[in-house]
Amino acid sequence: MEQGSRKIRNLPSQIVIWTRFNPSESAIFMVGIFGLACQKKDSLCKENVEDLVKILRRGDCCTERLMLGSGFLGTVELLSSRGKNGVVFDNDLSLAGISRGSVGNKKEIIDALGALPSIPAESETQFLINLYQKKGLEFARYINGLFNVAINDEKNRRIIIVNDRYGFYPLFYALSNERFVFASEAKFILRATNIAPKMNKMAISEFFTLSYLLGEKTFFEGIRLMKPASIMIFNKAENKVETKQYWDFSIPKRSFDTQGILFEDFKRLMGKAVERAIQGNKKIGVFLSGGLDSRAIAAFATRTDAEVVAFTFGNKDSFEQKIAARVAEKLKIKYVLREIPSDFIANYAEKIVYNGDGMIRIRDCHFIALLDEVKSMVDAVLLGTFGGELFGSKVTKKQRDFESKEEVIDYLFKKNTTVIPLDEYQEAFGSDFKNAGSELLERFHRTFDQIQFGLPEDIVEYWEYRNRQIRYIFQSFQYMNWYLDMRHPFLDTDLVEFFALGLPYNSRLNESFLQKALNYCFPSLSDIPWERTGAPPDAGPFTMWVGRGKLFLKNQIRRILERASKGKIGIAPRDYRLYGQWLRTGSKDYVARLLSDHRTLSRGFFNPGYIQRVLQEHMNFQENHDELVCDLVNFELLNRTFLEGFEPLECNVFETDENPRKV
Repeated sequence: MEQGSRKIRNLPSQIVIWTRFNPSESAIFMVGIFGLACQKKDSLCKENVEDLVKILRRGDCCTERLMLGSGFLGTVELLSSRGKNGVVFDNDLSLAGISRGSVGNKKEIIDALGALPSIPAESETQFLINLYQKKGLEFARYINGLFNVAINDEKNRRIIIVNDRYGFYPLFYALSNERFVFASEAKFILRATNIAPKMNKMAISEFFTLSYLLGEKTFFEGIRLMKPASIMIFNKAENKVETKQYWDFSIPKRSFDTQGILFEDFKRLMGKAVERAIQGNKKIGVFLSGGLDSRAIAAFATRTDAEVVAFTFGNKDSFEQKIAARVAEKLKIKYVLREIPSDFIANYAEKIVYNGDGMIRIRDCHFIALLDEVKSMVDAVLLGTFGGELFGSKVTKKQRDFESKEEVIDYLFKKNTTVIPLDEYQEAFGSDFKNAGSELLERFHRTFDQIQFGLPEDIVEYWEYRNRQIRYIFQSFQYMNWYLDMRHPFLDTDLVEFFALGLPYNSRLNESFLQKALNYCFPSLSDIPWERTGAPPDAGPFTMWVGRGKLFLKNQIRRILERASKGKIGIAPRDYRLYGQWLRTGSKDYVARLLSDHRTLSRGFFNPGYIQRVLQEHMNFQENHDELVCDLVNFELLNRTFLEGFEPLECNVFETDENPRKV
């Protein structure tokens, strides 16, 4: 370990500590920001700070922290990005800040506002502080990028915390009588506030029914998630937090011209979004699947100066892999295929749960064993995040005919119930959850209280953007940030403002606009099918249905053969995600021992017989319970990691009666 410090001029008592942590095997670590402010000046000592920072010491990363009297600010960065989001302060510490993420429109901001104070070109933190100095709390409205920033404004005795419009990077916080704490990981707050970890029981029913948590909830009582597009102000004198929203989705009132003009708008805005995302990096990776969003990212990336490498993870000869290989060949870019190891759940489940505070599902982390290799090959990676939602409406004609908001809400609840339906609650949960189903439905309805839109399609789209995307889709990508510099062009402000809630719904059904716009911009790709249809994107209705029918039959035949032969016979799957198979092969022993253990079965949250039945049916090929089995593993590891004595350093929490942990 290397460690160094630099003293701030004329302030020998204030120190910035920089620490580098050497890489370890399968390194995983937090990348983000953290901070603490104490009401009592003598309640924070050097030993306290060291113990807190230990929680973040994982992997090939560097941390910086700035002591500020009875508090501190800190950041954790990838070594490859060191200095970009580091601690920035002025000579008298009247202003100090930390950040995460990046600003994609610096030049446009400078052109619009005039010269800002000179800054190092690579410092995102300094740019954000300078923008705050020039525009005050309005500074967030100017930023096109995904970011978190915290600024200690000592003259006004406040800490300003701001996130991007979509809340892409999670930021958690807690306020007690003595301390205000925020961090990119909830576990830091547990330690910093001395909160005894207590399970938020409302979160259990949400996680096992919807696959994600609603609103600002976490699994821990007293710790909340910051809402998107928020300015949070902590008043030090009053020990009070105030939050205001600086932006929201709206329905543009505009008339669209011909599709050709719209295609030109897409071409211009998409090209600019990809250029902003690349930001001068010389070697760019793209996670290329069989969908249209990743195809669009890869295609537009080839029109930049960057070298592009396409990565596909999954099974050779699967439908997704064949499509991705054809796209890469047409675009003339390097193509890398890697198979997802079947034992990744056994090897990574504990780290995923620990680093993701239990809220990142194991079942969404299928690339994790392969990201070190990607990191060694490229500078940054572009993902198609939000592309399908932005250009592919989930609203059908039938849903547009709903006559009341209640019908819309009931439809969305049913659609989002993907794991344990309400009618299985009595069988699944213990006695404490007798009313959990009706209470969950009430909480779900309350997430619509602030929606002012009247049309069913607008309600559906807005709820998707402001709820499911933030708490599930965006959250599920966070594990990649532990390894890689990830970029998300479809979340570019200009692109979203032009198309979100404004592009005609008929053009967005089945991603028809994205199909046609992509064919317009890249005609050479127009004859390649995409994974959802099994037919060319421009195929007619009959050909489309034939393609879908073939895929359906192929999947049904595969399931029948697997069940009859106990997995010995199968055919190439359509999808690269094979959780059902992985749980029965490379990760079988780990999962079976954990979920059959007495500690797991005696917690009282679930009926033991239900867990045993689900596990037996899945392992014997009677039913495919892969989602539920993975979520049960998630939940049990959450209990062992955080509820049975929180351990701040990475540790092996897999312990059964037959395999006790050595102390």
